[in-house]
Amino acid sequence: MFSSYTLTVKMKYERGKYNNFTGKISKIVLLTEFPELEILFKPAKGFFKPIHVSPPINKDVIYPFYERGVLREVSLDGEYKIKIGIPDELSKGFEEKIKNDIGVRTRIKVEGAILEFTLENFEKNEFKIGDRIKLCFSPTLLSNPFIINRDYRKFLPSPSAVFWIPYALLKNKNSVTPQEIADIEGRITETWKSRIKTIWIPYDTRKEPVMIGKVEYKLLRNDEETRKLVETALTLGVGSSRASGFGHVELC
Repeated sequence: MFSSYTLTVKMKYERGKYNNFTGKISKIVLLTEFPELEILFKPAKGFFKPIHVSPPINKDVIYPFYERGVLREVSLDGEYKIKIGIPDELSKGFEEKIKNDIGVRTRIKVEGAILEFTLENFEKNEFKIGDRIKLCFSPTLLSNPFIINRDYRKFLPSPSAVFWIPYALLKNKNSVTPQEIADIEGRITETWKSRIKTIWIPYDTRKEPVMIGKVEYKLLRNDEETRKLVETALTLGVGSSRASGFGHVELC
């Protein structure tokens, strides 16, 4: 249903330091290269957006954050990976367009300074899902499956909190029932091997609390449906604002 890609992008933000959430940079790069995807970023009543971008990734995911109240800005100057998740039916056109854009240098104004980037390569991702998986979370906004409101977020990565939106995307729904939550919890459980914390990051004029860290899960039912659920989370992200770079998870 969904395809995952890694774009290799050489980029430089000429102001030196960037002080906003870097998922915005990834979204700008993607829409500049493939403007046909813009329709997927527009809100559609009754549906979750079937698209995801990660923040730029060097060795680690790159994003500014607050440390003891002080904003730690980031430099964008080098080669980065950007992970993309899109519906399968767009894959062929996406690959053809990206192939034509490899090596083309683009300059665009972003928040008062020039962002220069060149697409260097791309590859389609495949995932190997075992009985146990360890997920690394970059800034994530987990939402409550029964109260979809930014004032009622969740900060503990239970299977239902993490996987309910990928579950709904697989079912082409915008909500889940208590029975479906029970189904998720019956398929996946978290183990004691978890290291998570809450940090604050900038997003435009706001400060946002987000969850980051590593969590190990055990697949109680390692069948095709459970593996597809995990693959959808890896492809389209978890939680809210996945189209803006939040909720990116990787096997680690």
